[in-house]
Amino acid sequence: MAVEITPDGAFPELFSEYVDYRRNLGYIYPDSRLYLVRRLSRFLAGRATDERVLTRDAAEEFARPRDAESCGSAAARRGIARQFALFLRWKGIEAWVLPERSQPRQSRCFVPRIVTAEEMARVIACADARPASRCGPQTQPVYAMLVRLLWCCGLRIGEALSLRVGDVDLAEALITVRKAKHNRTRLVPMSESLAAHARRYAVAVGLVPEDPGAWFFPSPRGGGYNPCSATAHIQGLMLEAGVTTTSGRAPRSHDLRHSYAVACLAKMQTDGVDVYAALPLLATYMGHADIVSAEYYLRLDPSAWAGIEQAMADTYAGIFPHETV
Repeated sequence: MAVEITPDGAFPELFSEYVDYRRNLGYIYPDSRLYLVRRLSRFLAGRATDERVLTRDAAEEFARPRDAESCGSAAARRGIARQFALFLRWKGIEAWVLPERSQPRQSRCFVPRIVTAEEMARVIACADARPASRCGPQTQPVYAMLVRLLWCCGLRIGEALSLRVGDVDLAEALITVRKAKHNRTRLVPMSESLAAHARRYAVAVGLVPEDPGAWFFPSPRGGGYNPCSATAHIQGLMLEAGVTTTSGRAPRSHDLRHSYAVACLAKMQTDGVDVYAALPLLATYMGHADIVSAEYYLRLDPSAWAGIEQAMADTYAGIFPHETV
C-alpha cells in the first residue's frame, strides 16, 4: 500500500485538516496536489516566524512565477495558496487571500530548450571531470551517473532521485519506476552502455544488492537528494559546458526529458520505424497516459532544418523563384 504524502513543514495539522476538508467537499486530491500542499508547508517553515499562518508577503512570494516555469505550474501553486487561505478564513484564522485572476488563463507559453547530443556530451564530460567534493566523495560519481540517466532514459528528476537499489536491476539492465506521476509504475530498459556505466557506478559508490532499500543516489548526509539542489548542480554543469538558453541561463533539468523525447523519436524515424507506431511506444516508455501527453514533449530540433530543406528541394524546385535583388 502506497504511503500518502503528508505535510511535514509548518502547521502540519492545519494542512492535513485542509486536505480532509477539500476531500469532504468532493474534490479528488491526487499526489500532484498533495505535493503542492507539502511544498507550501515547507515553504512557510523556512520563513521568519509570524503569529499569522499565511501573510500577504508569504502568499505572494510562494505564488510568484519562477524563471523558466510553465504557466500551469505557476497557476497550480497560486491555486493552492489561495484555497488554503480561504480555508483558514473559514476557520476564523486571519490569512491573506490572493485575488482571483483578472485576466483569462493563458495557453501554454513555455518553450523548452532542446539539448543536442553534442551538447550533452560536453555536459557529461564536465560531470566526469569534476573533482571530488568536500561534502562527500560520492557526489562526483552520483552526478556523473544522474546526468547520464536523465539523458538516456528520459526520467523525471524526481523519479531518478527516488530510485532505490532494488529498483535498478543491473544484471537485466532494467529500471522499475514506482509510484510516479499519477501513481503509475513502469519498467524502463537501459541500453547496454548505460547499464555498464551503472555497474561501475554501483561499485564506486558502494551499493550492494543485499540492501535493496538503500538510495540508488545516496546523498552525503544520508537519505536521498532534494530535486531542487540536484537541479541546481546539473544546471551548473550545463553552464560549465556552455549549454545555455537564449537568455544566457542554464536549461531546466526537465528540458533533458524533452530533449530525450525529441532525440528518441528522431532515432526511431532514422531507423525506419513508423512514427505512428513509435509514438505509443515512446509514451509508454516515458510514463505518459496517452500519446497526446507525449506529443507535448516533441519539438522540432533546429539541426533538422538542413535535412528538411534537402529532402524538399527537388519536390518544390521552381515554386519559389530566386531573384537577385
